[in-house]
Amino acid sequence: MAFTMIKVFMMKLSALALATGLAFSSSAFATINAWDSASTPWGSATITDYAEWNEFSWDSVSDNNFTDATPDVAGSGTLTATGTPTITSTDNIYSWQENATSYNAVLNTSSTGVFDVYLRVAVLGLEPSTTAYLNGVAATAVETFYQYNGTQFGLVDAEREYYFLWSDVSVDSNLTFTWTDLTAHTSLDQLALATVAVAAVPEPSTYGMLALGLGVLAYAGRRSRKNNA
Repeated sequence: MAFTMIKVFMMKLSALALATGLAFSSSAFATINAWDSASTPWGSATITDYAEWNEFSWDSVSDNNFTDATPDVAGSGTLTATGTPTITSTDNIYSWQENATSYNAVLNTSSTGVFDVYLRVAVLGLEPSTTAYLNGVAATAVETFYQYNGTQFGLVDAEREYYFLWSDVSVDSNLTFTWTDLTAHTSLDQLALATVAVAAVPEPSTYGMLALGLGVLAYAGRRSRKNNA
């Protein structure tokens, strides 16, 4: 029994040491509060709604829900971290316990219609989850930047940027994102939410009316030429 207790204690001590190493090592925080990806996920498309956090702080704390309701760059929304997250000296959200932190983000939208919707994140430390949800619909991460920073206690320490995309989403209210199963010992450096309007595709009946109209114009033209002859 004593040996088992000592083993459990040593495992927890190792986890804490790993957390400390990842949270405060110079390699883990070599680049902060700046996107390293060569371009944005949406390219040159015009953004309709946008919110971005790059320096996290808690506006409120309730029942292990830590909420930052002040996007730093632009827009309106809220980001809630559930669990026992820590704000680091570089204003990142760090998850150090074995039970990972989960995130819920809300983008306050000002327009309705059909949009491509993006969740963009930058993380440091161990590999995070590559699945996120928008209103319950899953999307898989697309990695846009990776920088290997060595190892911490035998585990890969890296800087990563990636995004999630939901295409042709019908938006009529605020959007809710859930980033689940985030691996412990990761540090969230930045998070952005964006919508890009999608051009409306004409209904088949519209094409039919167009064809009919062109046919009428062609018939009228031929009749006019015949009468003139």
